[in-house]
Amino acid sequence: MQTETIAPVSSTAEQLRPVVITVVLAKIAVFALLMTTINYPVLPTVSADNALEIAAVR
Repeated sequence: MQTETIAPVSSTAEQLRPVVITVVLAKIAVFALLMTTINYPVLPTVSADNALEIAAVR
């Protein structure tokens, strides 16, 4: 008589691993998109007048 070997049922962790990986990658992608759309304030350019004022402050 032949006995059938039944593969063990995957654990919950193994079943959720692809979902967790997908969610983490999606969060990273959203964070990256948000960081690329933020407009940082532009620093003032240094001109001769500004350089003199900066030197005077020092």
